[in-house]
Amino acid sequence: MIAKPDALPYLERGELIRLLPTWWVDAGPISIYFANRTLLPSKTRVFVDFIVEVFQRERFAERFAGGLG
Repeated sequence: MIAKPDALPYLERGELIRLLPTWWVDAGPISIYFANRTLLPSKTRVFVDFIVEVFQRERFAERFAGGLG
């Protein structure tokens, strides 16, 4: 068993295949935590916005989901 983000490039190139495509372990969501929105430093806001944009653009949520083939 390996985390899908680590195996994803090999899966997408066809170098690895899923032997049990209907079985996976849900490791839970990826979260970003920060103390307070009202006092959030601008560089933290820029980082959060960047991460959200990249995840949406690259469809990481769908690609990293364990249940997807």
